[in-house]
Amino acid sequence: MVNEVKLNNSIEMITVQRKYKVIKASSVKELSDIVNNSIQKEYKDTEGFIFRSSARWQCLGGPIKDQEYWYQAVVFIQEEEQ
Repeated sequence: MVNEVKLNNSIEMITVQRKYKVIKASSVKELSDIVNNSIQKEYKDTEGFIFRSSARWQCLGGPIKDQEYWYQAVVFIQEEEQ
């Protein structure tokens, strides 16, 4: 997806990367742990250095319980200037 940003009467294009997933867990505690680990994950750049990414997993809505499992929809968003 590409978003347009207008700066000083010029238009810059920003690429927005999104990845979606649904996390499934047998308890709220387990669901919370998995979601928090995803949100706080460390990333390696192309040269192998670890850094905190400006992009993060974010929850979409609240957790949902269906029979014996809990679910949480999450999206990974990263903006890249071109």
